[in-house]
Amino acid sequence: MLICAAAVSACTIGGEKGNPTTAPPTASSGSDSAGSLPARPSSLKVDSVDACKLLTADHMKQIGVEVATPRQMDLVIGQKSPGCRYSGVGGFGYTVGTVTHNGVSYWIEGSGNTDGKVIKVADFGAVEITLKGGTGFDCSVAIDVADGQQLMVSYIPTTTTEKNKDQSVLCGNAEKAAGFALATLKTLK
Repeated sequence: MLICAAAVSACTIGGEKGNPTTAPPTASSGSDSAGSLPARPSSLKVDSVDACKLLTADHMKQIGVEVATPRQMDLVIGQKSPGCRYSGVGGFGYTVGTVTHNGVSYWIEGSGNTDGKVIKVADFGAVEITLKGGTGFDCSVAIDVADGQQLMVSYIPTTTTEKNKDQSVLCGNAEKAAGFALATLKTLK
């Protein structure tokens, strides 16, 4: 599994051959709707951003990864998105992707096998994406960076030890890395 929320890693956001792409998920009960995303403080277009440069060497050290590998990923239905797989030796990895053909509302509209919960990363609205009814897979955070665009960061456990951690821990890891990537993106504009 490569990317996003378990449903995401298992279905949409895998980036690996053979992983099917899912339909967009519905908002989980109690979740905010797309209309309630916090106002975006600025527009940070990701059209020409190198996802492998969004986590600095210091960021990579802080989250325990060592290698950044560029790849095209199936993050959101419609087209592949440029991304980067960050890996190390700790039984987990991260993916960072830049989606330019569909905004964050994708994750809280429609139907599918993921839940989307509106959160904030730094001062930007975002959606935390998890597999509906599942735990121990992966967790993704999609940040509303510009109209029709999102910065997507996923935490992917690859060992049983990591998969057995509470889902809130997995999502906390994704949110931390998303904050790092967003901080770097702000400096590129």
